[in-house]
Amino acid sequence: MRYFIIAYFFLIILLAGIPLVALADTSDSLADLHWRAGQKSLDAGDPVNAIRSFRQSLSINPDSAKTHLSMAAACLAQGNDSIAAIHLKISLELEPSNVIVRQNYADLLLRMNQLEEARDQFNLFIKDTQQFGEQANRHMIHAHSRLMAISEQLGDVYEEHLNRGIGLYLLALEKTKKDQQEVPNDQNLEALLFRAAGELTQARLTRNDQIRPCWYLYLVWNKLACSQPAQRWYRITAQDASVECLTPKEFQDFHLVRKFAESDHIRK
Repeated sequence: MRYFIIAYFFLIILLAGIPLVALADTSDSLADLHWRAGQKSLDAGDPVNAIRSFRQSLSINPDSAKTHLSMAAACLAQGNDSIAAIHLKISLELEPSNVIVRQNYADLLLRMNQLEEARDQFNLFIKDTQQFGEQANRHMIHAHSRLMAISEQLGDVYEEHLNRGIGLYLLALEKTKKDQQEVPNDQNLEALLFRAAGELTQARLTRNDQIRPCWYLYLVWNKLACSQPAQRWYRITAQDASVECLTPKEFQDFHLVRKFAESDHIRK
């Protein structure tokens, strides 16, 4: 009899849960319905009705990243940057790996003259975007150019030289890809790389306790096929390289170079 009562009790719980699941599905569908209506209004150039629909959707499902993103777009269409920034921030908290949203959020913060916050977001964007390799170089160049401008306004000489140097190096990589399809212009490519080396050297002279300029100086001189300065900067990087002083992707790339150098030394 006791087991029957227990089984009956669990059956009641299971049956009671069915309407709750159905209700949750219905709520999600209703939230999505309001979101679609808002998107339709936004596409038609009607941000007022779009915002009304997005608010209804968020009242049902406040944890929808796409709805917060759409709300941000509608607020931007109305020129309400501050509210748009709030919704972009929430969208990123819900989906922190969305690098495109992070770039847009950083650009918006910069436009709002929130320099420190914009700098933090651009740096996070770079860390996440580096994982995509050279296909993301154009986005990286954009971020480094913005960081350079922010550093100039904040009076951070080290960051200004560092980001200009990295940006020039990435620009040279993009030019290399373009020259593979067209007539190569080695002089312009070398000019970019020498400018990058100059900026990175200035960064290192400004802050000789920082390793990132050294790592990029190795990459630049290696790209120029100048083995002596490349090896010099590699050795300096190897002395203090750590996850704390390089981004995860930079640290990973450094380890690959070190592994290759060690295996090459063994063969010799």
